[in-house]
Amino acid sequence: MMMPDKTNFTYLQKFLIKWQTRSLGSKVDTLMIMLPVLVYMGRPHLENQLKQAKIIINKNIKPSNLAAKVFDRVVICVSEYAKDEKLYMQDRDKSFEIIVQDIQYYSIVLDMLKDSSYETQRDIIRSVVQKAYDEEYVISKENKRILEYQEHAFK
Repeated sequence: MMMPDKTNFTYLQKFLIKWQTRSLGSKVDTLMIMLPVLVYMGRPHLENQLKQAKIIINKNIKPSNLAAKVFDRVVICVSEYAKDEKLYMQDRDKSFEIIVQDIQYYSIVLDMLKDSSYETQRDIIRSVVQKAYDEEYVISKENKRILEYQEHAFK
């Protein structure tokens, strides 16, 4: 996997970037979890995925110097995923949970994986979200009968 030259951060640089990008609010924290996962999912086209992530970051995070730090953090995470697949899987699960909790974040998935070559990745995420919603909103047989009765009774 080819990473951009910018990924050769020293240990101290990585530490500083992580420290500078902590506690920036839930929206930024969410982006810092989701974007590296989505970039890594599209790793056959890593450069394009990183460019798309940068566009999303610049659109959502101001000032621009903070956006640059958040992008550096995304790059660091992607490089860590390349070394540790288990870390990627953990963050992927967190990302799926974020999308299930707030479906508006699915728009980031669509922005990051918009190319037709990512159809499989989109389908995976869609099915995980759909399964979670199906499990969340399952009605027991007894409650279903009560609901059907109420629907008929109050028509």
